[in-house]
Parts: sequence; C-alpha cells; structure tokens
Amino acid sequence: MADDDTEIRGLVRELVTLSRRFRGNAERLHPDLSFVDYSLLSEMDARDGARATDLVGLYGLNKSTISRQVTALQRAGLVVREADPQDHRARLLRPSDLGRELLARADALMYREVDARTDGWAAGEVRALRGLLARYNAGASAVAADAPDS
Repeated sequence: MADDDTEIRGLVRELVTLSRRFRGNAERLHPDLSFVDYSLLSEMDARDGARATDLVGLYGLNKSTISRQVTALQRAGLVVREADPQDHRARLLRPSDLGRELLARADALMYREVDARTDGWAAGEVRALRGLLARYNAGASAVAADAPDS
C-alpha cells in the first residue's frame, strides 16, 4: 500500500474518472444501455454464457438486483436464456444477436477510446498499466470487512 494518503486520494480520483468515461461511452451507444448493462453483456459473452448465480458472485450483488438487470436486458431483446448443457435445471444467460451487435459496437468504441488515450505510449507502458490494473482488480477488498452491520 502507498504510504502517502495524497497518492491514494489521487488514485481514487483517477479510478472514478476512468469509470465515468467508460460509463459515458457505453451510454452513448444506446439510450437504455447503462455501463452495468454493458458490463453484464460483456461478462456473459466472455464466459460464453453465465448463470445468474455466477453474476451474483462476480459483482457482489444480491439475486434480486441481478434478476432485475437481466430481466430488463431480456425485455430489451439483448439477452436470451438457454438450458445449461452441464445442468439442465439451470439457465445460461447469453447476449442475443442484437445484444452481441450492441456489445461489439460498445467494445469498438471502448477500444478506440483507450487507443486514442494511449496514443504515443510504448507497448511496454500499455502492458504495465494493464498489469497494474489486473493486480489491483485481483486484490481483496477491505471495505466489506470494515462496513458496519445494518
């Protein structure tokens, strides 16, 4: 951990700015596509289908929240439910054809954004940033342990 609180504060500001940019990019693609929707579609696509329980665990949200998000995506025609070939009692969530099309457009925009912002960077710098972000994202969160009981 950094010794200087100023560095941590600065890092938090940069992470918030990064999140805001990604949310804004996703929302510009489709009036009803939030960054959360983009993130869920992206995860379903990357996993070649995901069960709702997988998403609950990944995002640390409760079942009803994921259910509402997925239902809204399904109503918008962006997600389909299919039988899980590993467990026929379970359902896999996958982006529909329309969902994959929208996701591809969102990804292209995200990639262009990152490419433009890293224009002139050496490949090693991009790789270093990716590695540091991966390390940060893999780290355990202390917030849940410190949160007061409700």
